[in-house]
Amino acid sequence: MYLTSRRTRPARTFWWDRARPLDADLSPLRAVLFDAEALGELDRDGDRVPRSGLDDLVMSLFVAGVWVAVISTDSRDVAQPQARHLLGEGLAETIVSADDLTQPASNAELYRLALWELGIGAESALAVAGSARGLRTAAAADLATVVVTGPGSADTAFPGAVQVRDGYDGLLVDGCRELCRRWGVARLSCRAAS
Repeated sequence: MYLTSRRTRPARTFWWDRARPLDADLSPLRAVLFDAEALGELDRDGDRVPRSGLDDLVMSLFVAGVWVAVISTDSRDVAQPQARHLLGEGLAETIVSADDLTQPASNAELYRLALWELGIGAESALAVAGSARGLRTAAAADLATVVVTGPGSADTAFPGAVQVRDGYDGLLVDGCRELCRRWGVARLSCRAAS
């Protein structure tokens, strides 16, 4: 009787045997909600002009099919022309103003109304705020938030912001997706740890 060695194949693993990646439950970015304060700044003549890099960001979002919404605490008569002037005609999927609330409520309700109008949840959106007050409002609506600072806010702390930036230069749709994903992973990690 001859002894021969037999080779066995390593055990195969199947997809159901593997651990799910942490970010498997994350929703893709479907909308970016801009606080009206974050859209523009005053020039030397006192006119509101788009912040540097805003045009490139909005166009990259539009081309990628990511919706743009504008949230304003002003009346609709002020908010719509301002959004058209700073973003461009027809680029905002929805503009939500204080006039849209049927009863007095917190400003976070403006974000929730915009999400409802777009038909998405907070996990599929990224908010862009222009101040600490805007950050608190977006955080109250449970949104990942980027803060775009203006002059005079260099010493201000922005706890809870996904990122704090001086302007929009260099921020495009892929950067927004990455920021939203990073925020979602951090939230899932916190839930898993508790």
